[in-house]
Amino acid sequence: MQLGTAALFRLQGLVSWFGATSVPMTGPQLCLFGGTSLWITPSVNWTAVDDRVRGGSSQSYFALVPNSTHVCFSGTLDTKTLGGAGFASQTTTGNKVWDLSAYDGIQVEVINGDGKMYTLIIKDEVPQSKRDDGREMSSVSWEYDFKTAESSLGSGQTTKVWVPWSELKATYRGREKKDAEPLKKAEIRRFSLMMRSFFEKQEGDFELVLASISAARKEIVACEH
Repeated sequence: MQLGTAALFRLQGLVSWFGATSVPMTGPQLCLFGGTSLWITPSVNWTAVDDRVRGGSSQSYFALVPNSTHVCFSGTLDTKTLGGAGFASQTTTGNKVWDLSAYDGIQVEVINGDGKMYTLIIKDEVPQSKRDDGREMSSVSWEYDFKTAESSLGSGQTTKVWVPWSELKATYRGREKKDAEPLKKAEIRRFSLMMRSFFEKQEGDFELVLASISAARKEIVACEH
C-alpha cells in the first residue's frame, strides 16, 4: 500500500516526535522543521554557537513565534571585539540522523527577512570526542549563503530559497576544503543557521523568521516557479 504525500508528512511528524535516529522518506518533499514538523522535539533541539567561544561579543537567539509554526533566528552581530570578524549561529543538537538521499536539495521558506546575508550549514559527521570545554570537535561543514529580501511579519510576502546539493560548499574551520569527500546525504546529522560579518560587510541586529526547512525534489521546486 502506498501512502499519499499528506500521510507521509503525518508519519514523519510522528517519527520525529518519538525520536527515531534515522528518517528515510521517499515523498516529493519532506518537511524537516516547521510546517508539518516540529522545530524542537525530544530528539532534536537548537543551541547557540556564537563567536563568544573565541572571545567575541556576538549573540544569537532561537525562539518559536507565538500562535504559529514559525521560528525566529535573531540576535546581534558584533565585529569590533574580534577586529572585523564575527559570527552568531544556531545549530541542531542530539543524535538524530536524516536520510535525505531521495531528494535533490534543501528548501528554506523565509517569512520575514531583513535584507542581510545568512548561511545554511549542513554536516554529515559529528566527532564523538569533545573539546576540553565540552564543545564538539571541528568537522567538515557544507555551506550555502543566501540573501533575504526586507519584509515584515503579516505582509504575506514569503521567499523560498532553493539549495541544490551541488551548490553546497565544503569548508573546514572557515576555509574552503576542495578535497572533501562527497556529502553523505543519507547521513545528515546537523543543520545550522549562521549570521556572519563576511569581513565587516554586515553587523548589528539581525532577525530572520522562517516558516520551514524542507528536503525536496527538483520537480516540486519547478512547480513553484
